[in-house]
Amino acid sequence: MILSIGCDTVVKEDVTSPTGLITGKFTGVNQGSVVILRSYKNDVMVQTGRTTTAADGTFELMPNNPLNMDYHQIMINKKHPVILLTDSTESLNISAHVPHKNGYLVGATFSGSPSSARLSDFMDVIIPLQDSLTEIQTLYNSSKGDENLAYQALMISLIGELNSVGLKFIKANPSDLSSLEALKMLNPKISGASFKQVLKDLKETFGHTHTYKKQKSRYDTAQQPRVIPNQPPPTKNPSVKRTKKNNKYAVGTEALDIVMSDPYGNTRRLSDLRGKVVLLDFWASWCGPCRRENPHVVHAYEKYKGQGFEVFSVSLDSDKSKWMRAIEQDGLVWDNHVSDLQGWRNAASKAYGISSIPHTMLIGKDGMIIQTHLRGRMLEDELLKLFGQ
Repeated sequence: MILSIGCDTVVKEDVTSPTGLITGKFTGVNQGSVVILRSYKNDVMVQTGRTTTAADGTFELMPNNPLNMDYHQIMINKKHPVILLTDSTESLNISAHVPHKNGYLVGATFSGSPSSARLSDFMDVIIPLQDSLTEIQTLYNSSKGDENLAYQALMISLIGELNSVGLKFIKANPSDLSSLEALKMLNPKISGASFKQVLKDLKETFGHTHTYKKQKSRYDTAQQPRVIPNQPPPTKNPSVKRTKKNNKYAVGTEALDIVMSDPYGNTRRLSDLRGKVVLLDFWASWCGPCRRENPHVVHAYEKYKGQGFEVFSVSLDSDKSKWMRAIEQDGLVWDNHVSDLQGWRNAASKAYGISSIPHTMLIGKDGMIIQTHLRGRMLEDELLKLFGQ
């Protein structure tokens, strides 16, 4: 596949649209399909505009408030996300065919926003690679012996290809906001020079944005020695009291990475949250005790999200609609919700040895497990030790 990723990408401007207006045409959707604009507010994506499509798939959307230059997201019928890099000075137009399959919308054509057009070309290449990686990792987690080794080799190859595409894109666009998306493909410990260059080039103009701060946090964390917050250094044989259930990973061990899709087809990685304190929460919509625990998690998130606390929720659901409905009903407003819709066969829960839910693990900024089995007030008590009042 040939990818044009240079800064000299030619983008045709739409001079007829009012400044700040987002227009477009989506084929493959019914009249009245919902188009939602989402933007970051306090590190959480919230709705900032809404419209519906006409009979021919066209739409016009004026944001509720003028947009700042940053990463934004268009959602079609809550299933098909596409990233925008724009602000209120641009008049952006999107054209795309919306497939029946859920997931990130690829093959979109942009005009009026050069950075959005560049990023769209980049995503058209990496999304299929990420989808393949997610599929292979699921197979890897459930395989053994020679088959397991074969899947491991495929994973290494795909990760190398993702890294190569990311580095190539950054080299061609070092001073463009879209390069922050390419940094997500890279390990800051291995590709520190690329991180340093992009962060330096974008600091003055985009240092205030959510995505810049997130990638800078990954880079800064990679430069620091590994320290477990409020825990003694781990030993080869840590004295840890393990319960009979959910006992594969315990305090003082490193959390296994999870790579899985969210409800909209985006690939989410637990490792992307390095540099923050993370609650890894295994739950399901059909689990009564889980649903009763959710208000405690929501309260903790709202209280500490501004201090570097995140939640990574792994659902053991098999029905997507029930999963999404539970997220909305319980007010689970964080972005990191993942599931492979395999129920108790969920690849992440099997890898972690989860045999009962709800089950939580509090993970430190360095990826090491601080505490497990946190229920009710216990979670906030633990966060109080880390963050204070």
